[in-house]
Amino acid sequence: MGLIFSFVGCGDSGSGGGGGSAGSGGSGGSGGGGTATGSGTVFSAALEDDSTPLAGATVAVVGTTTSTVSGMDGSFSIEAPVGIGRFLTTAADAWGELLTGNVPAGGIDMVDTEVVPDALVAGVADALMETIDPTKAMVVVEFDMEVPAGGEAAELGVNYDFAFVFNADGDPVLGNELLPGGDTIVLFANVDIGADVMPTATNPGGAACPPDPAGVAYPSQQKVFTGVEVVCP
Repeated sequence: MGLIFSFVGCGDSGSGGGGGSAGSGGSGGSGGGGTATGSGTVFSAALEDDSTPLAGATVAVVGTTTSTVSGMDGSFSIEAPVGIGRFLTTAADAWGELLTGNVPAGGIDMVDTEVVPDALVAGVADALMETIDPTKAMVVVEFDMEVPAGGEAAELGVNYDFAFVFNADGDPVLGNELLPGGDTIVLFANVDIGADVMPTATNPGGAACPPDPAGVAYPSQQKVFTGVEVVCP
């Protein structure tokens, strides 16, 4: 099926690519005083082909009144409080993306943010023979690694209907454990909204893989992918 997601977070921790990787979701802006500039490009996720830059998407700093709209080439820049900040990207006919990053005083290259078209989400649901409810949330747990060995697992602390991963061919497969040579993300569908999610993750040997950043809230929102990055020992 060749579905391509390329969720990436703020700064250097995320990386795009086939099958994609999730950025970190989390708490709103906090930390040092003043503001700094975050810049990046908004992409629209795609089936089969690479993601494409998206004009007219809204990027907002959660917990503030600050927002901006991506240009014709998908690029944007936005002022955000220095410290840990949460960024929400939305667009018409698509699921939004909620990412967290540490905004340093010197500013930050946010790499790429991404929205996921309704048609792509429907294609995943059809492939899994499941229903994905747009009145609920999705949570994406990314393992910070290039290629999984297989057996890395994630779980949520709130209600959801099902979890899935991507195999080495890029096809979605039900389950909450990464597959050898597959993608590095576990996705949780139809997550209850309004409550913070507190994912837990382990490597194949059972050792804990803590979230990065740790000690922050990861909220679930309607028709939004909340990204959480985890780092294994």
